Amino acid sequence: MMLSSCTTVPVPQTFPVSSETSAKIIETLQAREANVASLKGLFQAELEGKGMAFSQSLQGTILYQRPDQFRIKGFTRFGGLVFDFVLSHGFYALRVKNQSRPIVGGSDDFQRLGELRLPVLLSLRAIEVLLGKLPLVAENSLAVQQGDETYQFDIPSNPRTNPSTLSQRIVIDQRTLHVRQLDYVNSEGESVVSIRTSDFRLVRDGSQVESGTILLPFGVQAEDHVEAGSVELEFMEIIVNEPLDKHVFTLAAF
Repeated sequence: MMLSSCTTVPVPQTFPVSSETSAKIIETLQAREANVASLKGLFQAELEGKGMAFSQSLQGTILYQRPDQFRIKGFTRFGGLVFDFVLSHGFYALRVKNQSRPIVGGSDDFQRLGELRLPVLLSLRAIEVLLGKLPLVAENSLAVQQGDETYQFDIPSNPRTNPSTLSQRIVIDQRTLHVRQLDYVNSEGESVVSIRTSDFRLVRDGSQVESGTILLPFGVQAEDHVEAGSVELEFMEIIVNEPLDKHVFTLAAF
């Protein structure tokens, strides 16, 4: 006797979340992001993709000063400088080895970076998710609880503040309220860029007299599904809320 059966994959149930719960989640995430005034990090980066200027393993450092100042450096495994990027108050400068002059521009125009645009943008997006810099506003976010483990925030694009047609989907762990994944989604509902976090660890809060700590992801991966490029950051060390020299973010001294 031959038996035949049809196996179906159950669709996870989703349940709408009340506006009160949604507002509390957003308040928690915004307070957590505000707790990180500065950050210093040492990481290993894996860059892949046909359009990448670099397709290799790099050592790197990140400096961040709230709200919008970043400096990222990449080094070869022997310590040679590959690139030095600074973003401050809406303007950036990028210095690359073997180039005598830096590339300078505004944060609304990364096209002039050429083949360097994709790794720079993916690295910035990965670090923003690590820091919890999310566009969560209660009145324009729809939260959906997925099963028993996550919340999902679907954030529509806003033509007034962002000409891009991409919306954002943020998946948040229900128990810890930490971001698991952020996707930039096109009008067909397809993910264009994905940022995923992993390996959460406690980091000492340098602003606390006593031994305060902050939980941050030591693994962040950003992938562009259209341009087929990815950046994976694995942090060896993160230090938060210790004073930084403001001159490291000065473009004029770059």
